[in-house]
Amino acid sequence: MMKRLIFASDLDQTLIYSYRSFIKNHPVGDSISPIEWYEDRYISYITQESIRKLQKLSGELLFVPVTTRTKLQYERVDFLNHGIAFDYAITSNGGKIFYRGSEDQEWRQTVWEARRHCLEAEDLIAKFEELRHPSWVHPDSGKMADDLFYYCIIERERIPLAELAAFKLWAKDNNWELSIQGRKLYLVPQNVSKKAAVQYIKAKEGMDYVAAAGDSLLDLDMLKDADFPVAPAHGELYSLNLQNAAGLERIRFTQKNGIRAGEEILDYVTSLIS
Repeated sequence: MMKRLIFASDLDQTLIYSYRSFIKNHPVGDSISPIEWYEDRYISYITQESIRKLQKLSGELLFVPVTTRTKLQYERVDFLNHGIAFDYAITSNGGKIFYRGSEDQEWRQTVWEARRHCLEAEDLIAKFEELRHPSWVHPDSGKMADDLFYYCIIERERIPLAELAAFKLWAKDNNWELSIQGRKLYLVPQNVSKKAAVQYIKAKEGMDYVAAAGDSLLDLDMLKDADFPVAPAHGELYSLNLQNAAGLERIRFTQKNGIRAGEEILDYVTSLIS
C-alpha cells in the first residue's frame, strides 16, 4: 500500500460541477448531490459515488483540495458535512495555504517575497484595459482576488483572439500567466502556483508521492510535477491533448467526461493505494 501519498485535486470541473456544466447530459437525480450553496440556491454539484469515494480516500491518504477560488469562495463548498475530512486546503491558485482553517504564515511570506519578480498588478491591469471592450468583457467585472490575481467575466465567442494572444505573450514576459476557464479570464503571477503550494505541503509533511487532478492550464504545472497526474476528458488540458500538444504525455485522461469524470479520477487514485 502506498502510505505516504498526497491527493491534490482541483475542484471546479474536476470534482465538483456547476449546474450548467453537466445538466444536459446528467440531469439532477438521486445519484447527484448539491455541494455548494450561494445566494439562496445551489450552484455546484457532485455525484454521490464521488462523495463515497472521497470519504474513504480522505481517511487513507492526505487529501488536499486545490482551487483558484478565494478562501471565501472555497468555503462555500461543503465537504465537511458530507463526511470528507482533510487538514490542508490550497486556495487563490496556490497563493494561500490553510491548515485546519488557519492560514500558513510561512507560506504567506514566501508568496509575497516571490511576487517581487512579477510586474506590478496595476501596470498589468492598465495594459489589459487597452484591450478589453464591453463586446467581450462584462463591463462590471474585473477585480483582484486576495490581492494576488486578477479575473473578469468574458464572452468567449467574442474574444479578439489575435490581440489576446499577443497580450498573453506580453504578460508571460512579465511573469504573469493568462488562463480562460469557462466564462472567466484569469491573470495570475507565475510565482503564485498550485504546484509550488503542493510541493510545500509535501515537504512539510514528509510525503513520498503526489497524485494530482485538474482540468485547466492553471493546473498544468501541478500535474506535470506530480507522480500520478490525471485529468478529465474535458476542459483546457483535454483540448490541448486532442491537438497533440507537447508536455501532456504523462497525464492520464479519463474516458468519461462531465461530472462522471470525477468518479473515474477517484477510482484511479483509489487504485494507487489498494
